[in-house]
Amino acid sequence: GFSADLSGNSLPNAPELTFNIGAQYRIVLPSSWDLMIRGDYYRQSDSYARVYNSEYDRLKAWGNLNLSATLINPDKNIAVQVYVKNVLDDTPITDAYTGPDELGNFTNVFTLDPRIIGVSVRKTF
Repeated sequence: GFSADLSGNSLPNAPELTFNIGAQYRIVLPSSWDLMIRGDYYRQSDSYARVYNSEYDRLKAWGNLNLSATLINPDKNIAVQVYVKNVLDDTPITDAYTGPDELGNFTNVFTLDPRIIGVSVRKTF
């Protein structure tokens, strides 16, 4: 170990600003069907992966947009959803871990998942 003055430093993974905004719109269709269209956006400002707050530890600001469309019929207990996670297909580094000196100071980085497009079908009885 070594001595370091950490006074005034930010805590790891503690951005000064985060926000999440979502919107949903419902369209009433014939025969008891509804279409729900939804979008969600998350954003966070710069933060640090470790307590040292050096440039090496800096995690740049990043955001994520998700969209979905869900067709629902409550009378028939069925829902079909099409969704896209990470619409913009960004892969920012969201966290990092630096190993100890004894193991060669390796760094593992964690990124946002790539764009995922999916379909979900749900039927309840």
